[in-house]
Amino acid sequence: MATDSRTWFYTTPEPRPYLIEERVNHTLWKNRLQGLSMICTQYTAPFKMEGVWNEMPVQFEWQPGKYFILRAGREVKELIGVMRQILMMRPALAYSDENGLFCVEYHTDGGKARYEEIQGNPGFQGLRRLRRD
Repeated sequence: MATDSRTWFYTTPEPRPYLIEERVNHTLWKNRLQGLSMICTQYTAPFKMEGVWNEMPVQFEWQPGKYFILRAGREVKELIGVMRQILMMRPALAYSDENGLFCVEYHTDGGKARYEEIQGNPGFQGLRRLRRD
C-alpha cells in the first residue's frame, strides 16, 4: 500500500483504527522510520496514536488539514525533519509539555493563533516559535 500524508492528514481518514495505523505506519516506513510503529488510540478527530522509537515514547495528535502535534521523550531532529517531509510543511512551535515530553506542532495556518493561545501558560515550558508567517 503506497500512502502519504494526503491519505490521513490532508483528508479525513475513515474512523477505522486498523486503516489509520496502516496508512500512517506505511508513510513512516517509506520515509526512513522503519523502527517506528504507531498504534491508533483515538480514531476520530483529533486522531491520536502512540508508539515507541529507539526506546523513546512517541505520540501523534492531529486534526486533518489543520494541525499535527509530535510528542516525544526528547528532541530528535531526525524525527522532526522526517515529519516535516511527510507533512510537507515546516514546524510552527516547539516546547516541553507538563508530562515532560518534547512537542513540535505543525500548523497549516502558520500557528500564530496557537502560539498566542499557549504563550504564558506554565504547562508549556520553553515555548518557541519556529515559523514566522
